[in-house]
Amino acid sequence: MTFKSVLLTMFQRLHGERSAQGVYHILRGKRSGQTLQDVEYYQLKSFYSLLPNLSAVDFQHAIDRLVSDGLIRIEDHLVYFTEKSERDHVDYGWRFNGWDYRGKEREFSKRLALVVQTLSNIRIGENMFMPIQKELPIQQFVKEFLRNYPIPIRELSRILRGELERVMLESQLTELQCIILSNRLTGYRLTALTWEQLADQLNVSSTTVQLTFLESLHIVMDFIYEQEEFPLLNNLAAGCRVDTYLTHSAERTKYLFEDGYSIEQIASLRNLKMSTIEDHFVEMAVNMKHFPFEEFVSQEQIDDVWRHIDRLQTKRLRVLKEHCGGLTYFQLRLIIIYGK
Repeated sequence: MTFKSVLLTMFQRLHGERSAQGVYHILRGKRSGQTLQDVEYYQLKSFYSLLPNLSAVDFQHAIDRLVSDGLIRIEDHLVYFTEKSERDHVDYGWRFNGWDYRGKEREFSKRLALVVQTLSNIRIGENMFMPIQKELPIQQFVKEFLRNYPIPIRELSRILRGELERVMLESQLTELQCIILSNRLTGYRLTALTWEQLADQLNVSSTTVQLTFLESLHIVMDFIYEQEEFPLLNNLAAGCRVDTYLTHSAERTKYLFEDGYSIEQIASLRNLKMSTIEDHFVEMAVNMKHFPFEEFVSQEQIDDVWRHIDRLQTKRLRVLKEHCGGLTYFQLRLIIIYGK
């Protein structure tokens, strides 16, 4: 697993219909209408907000390397696979879940690391130690977490260790993921390995180590959220999963729509452009299980557009607009989200 392979997988799914910048926005978790519809159109939710702190410079270096290696070509800002990448690239079947965590899995990781360090030191009588996490909210969370379990430290340590061992086994983490996850924990006189140390030890790149760690966190958190048998880990993961997928502005539009206002009336009431309100509705269509598509498009229109998509082998709105007279861009966006 490398950053290069993640990028190639994303470009492969985009079929030459988006720019490199579009992929950058997905990885950073940009909450624009275009980015949100792209993750739905092209099945890229798992990669959404995967690297919220990715710098434009680092991203561009990775793109330049793909171009120089002959794995992608860029024409009119759009990114295309080359014959070389079509032949050699493998989609690894990632188990990322960026859509549900959006960077918050790192908070779970920090809480877990500090709890493990704290229990490891206190259980042997060492009450004075340098906390591995310096962030005050993390320290306060861990203090409160420990107060909520008024049982002997040794017993609490035993329970947490048991939960971790079970989860790592039952969630089907790979051996590499288990090694990286466990070696990122700090204990009494045992410091977590850095990304570089792990990379040297495992003979892989530092980026590969970090992505593997990130994927293992997603796998663990997905697993414990579905179970009731891991109370300690569930409490450590509290609040780390997104509870609302809509932006604040889209939420306000949703409430007005549910109160019976039309798109035009909502735009007028909120003093916003129609295009902005339409973006909100696209966001709602992506995230709501029971979005009322039938209020905006008919089944006949849906079938017609998908016939053109299959024939033309594209989801580019401008191309579809030329072949689907009478439909607005807004309707086309909803139809693609609706699916066949």
